[in-house]
Amino acid sequence: MESIISYKNRLIRGESFQLPQSTSWIPRYALVREAKENEWNTSLTHHDRLDKVFWSKSEADEFALSEAKRRIDQLSGIGIR
Repeated sequence: MESIISYKNRLIRGESFQLPQSTSWIPRYALVREAKENEWNTSLTHHDRLDKVFWSKSEADEFALSEAKRRIDQLSGIGIR
């Protein structure tokens, strides 16, 4: 199941993945920014956390979503929309 949530005028999508011949999952998220009301900027920002691994995709996606929220909060704090 793909994890997608809306948070502060952005869509966050969990896209965690496995490397070939690996049993662990690497957290990845993609961000899409709302350009205008109900219109979304189609350019994606992806971020991988190669220093973290999880035993399941759902755990990795959960971590990725929390990291994305933290990043959005940081960007909002310095005035980047």
